[in-house]
Amino acid sequence: LKKRDGTDIDAASLKKTAELLGFEVKTHQDLERKQILDKLWDYADMDHNDHDCFACAILTHGGRDDVLYAADDKMELRDLTEPFQADKCKSLAGKPKLFFVQTGMSQITSYIPKYDSFMGLTLFLTACRGVQLDQGQEISVSGTSAETTDALNTSTQKFTIPVEADFLIAQATAPGRICFIYYAWRNKHTGSTFIQTLCSVLKEYGHELDLNKLLTRVNGMVAFNFESWCTDEDMKHKKQIPTFTSRLTYDLYFP
Repeated sequence: LKKRDGTDIDAASLKKTAELLGFEVKTHQDLERKQILDKLWDYADMDHNDHDCFACAILTHGGRDDVLYAADDKMELRDLTEPFQADKCKSLAGKPKLFFVQTGMSQITSYIPKYDSFMGLTLFLTACRGVQLDQGQEISVSGTSAETTDALNTSTQKFTIPVEADFLIAQATAPGRICFIYYAWRNKHTGSTFIQTLCSVLKEYGHELDLNKLLTRVNGMVAFNFESWCTDEDMKHKKQIPTFTSRLTYDLYFP
């Protein structure tokens, strides 16, 4: 696989933005498949009772059917999220698990904004359709219902939630047609449209709007403001549209 020029810029932007939002950030580079899985299971096995949220950003090459590439082998997006299902990571059950994935057929690395200001992000969550049944996971919640949170209510209620609940998974391009995947545009000097737009919106509005509104705002910025530009005439004036699907069960605001 080709070197992903500009990904270091994205990584630095993500780290700075996440810290501004109150996250403790750890960075891992160029890991092999087993190393990635071991790290994720290590994080899932941690005690997260004092944590409100978990977020993971992946910057890599990708392919069709949610295939991601580690340093030595391919893997699936589901491999990354499975350790954090409610029945496996119980201290994060009922809490947001956010995955932002910058992948795509990103061989073309030049772009310019169509207007004066731009950035880019895309979000996509795969839904598994088949025969597997979700057995759910029981959680105890203090002073909370499915609709409201009352700080004065100290009673504890028990709920059974789906093990796949409270995930939001974002990807850098909308799902393509059966045999194709859309380009995820990236510039070696300024980073990717996806990550740079995400960071810009989170920095400016991250303490004001809930996450769904933030991502919708990113969608609009990329859809209307971004247009590709490169020496290949066939690759000029191309667009990118963000997409996101949320399984969050509450509105998510950052402090």
